[in-house]
Amino acid sequence: MPLVRPFRGIGYALDRYGSDRMAARIRLPAELAVHPGRVADLTDLVSPPFDVISPDQRRALLDRDPHNTVRLELSAEADPHAAAATALAAWLADGVLERRSDATLYYYRHAPSEAPDDPSVAGVLARVLLEPFGDAVRAHEHTMAGPKADRLGLLEATHTQLSPILAVYLDGSARYANLMGRPWTDEWRARDADGLLHALAAIEPDEQLTAFLSRQQLFIADGHHRYETALAYQAQVRANASLGHAAPGALPADWVMMVLVNAQLERLEIRATHRLIRGVDEAALQGLISEPGPLFQALPVAPDELTDRLNRLRGAEEPVFGFLPANGSSHLLIGDVDGVRDRMRREPMSAAVQRLDLSVLHRAVLADRLGLEAGDAGKRILYTTDPADALARVRSGEAQAAFLVRASRMDELAAVATAGDVMPEKATYFYPKLLTGMVFYPLEDE
Repeated sequence: MPLVRPFRGIGYALDRYGSDRMAARIRLPAELAVHPGRVADLTDLVSPPFDVISPDQRRALLDRDPHNTVRLELSAEADPHAAAATALAAWLADGVLERRSDATLYYYRHAPSEAPDDPSVAGVLARVLLEPFGDAVRAHEHTMAGPKADRLGLLEATHTQLSPILAVYLDGSARYANLMGRPWTDEWRARDADGLLHALAAIEPDEQLTAFLSRQQLFIADGHHRYETALAYQAQVRANASLGHAAPGALPADWVMMVLVNAQLERLEIRATHRLIRGVDEAALQGLISEPGPLFQALPVAPDELTDRLNRLRGAEEPVFGFLPANGSSHLLIGDVDGVRDRMRREPMSAAVQRLDLSVLHRAVLADRLGLEAGDAGKRILYTTDPADALARVRSGEAQAAFLVRASRMDELAAVATAGDVMPEKATYFYPKLLTGMVFYPLEDE
């Protein structure tokens, strides 16, 4: 089982940014303006994690505040990693950031999309002892080499984990509500780009809470690249002859910063990541409509109805995709359950992965019919979470077609991870993303 512990985090200094008065934009609807402790409004200082920041959003964040975290997370300088390290050191030196004097646990809460002023989805932010994926910590998704190399370079330069990983566990015990009800005084809040409220609260280290969390099996929900990068960085540190014999957990690099969420009792939202394709044979593409069999049938549907039809078929057993080619038509591709299962049994993957819509799409459609393989990710296979964006990019000519997919479910994630297998890349998009800048984990002792 994983080992969960508090840590001495680095955060935006409460002496500089905190107050007992709450700005209106971070106040809950029923709250008074006076905070019982200190609260900092970080709305202009935080950023999304690196992998969802667009060029336009980065420019906007850079303009928002000279101390916005994007200067660390995704610097626009010629040498971004060195620039991030320089900025981090300067902000610590001049009091923009401070390190807590004692080890701390944190509650991390965020609002759901349907209630942006209600940060009711709660987790615990802590450090977790690194170990290869296995029984204690399980992966569910493929990773790509490029992002891992970039994040490793940033770790090597800053010696600091800037973004927490999201991990989920499943526990329906009655003790959970009591363990998540500890008091706090210091708090940091922020609105994300979609207006959802996020809150981080420092609580005293609690042995009951860490013991409870250390009995859970953790599934990485968001942050596979960062977890594997943390393992690579740990290996580099321990390759030093003077450090290699240190006991497990003795080095800061032995740990990774995570937000741990009980997915059995907290409502997490998973969104679909749709596929855009380009550089394929046009006749093969049109053949998905004119000759879809024997595995699929093509049903004409108006473009503005595709997403709703997919949502209504969320629990259907047969695989189903929305298909938007550049000729302006739109269809549902509906799979034959038995035929698709026979096709997927040829794939060297667990039964849990064989049943996934995305596995069927990648093997029985993109590979078999269009000649696209895993190595085309990011080149001839592009991604978006917005169906309207998918349609616009097809109509603009950036892509030849789009495949809209149903969102993965939490039970599918758990089944795949428990089987020791992984989903196709970008199979899950947990919403909202945890913000970067609420707290950092330094990987060097003072």
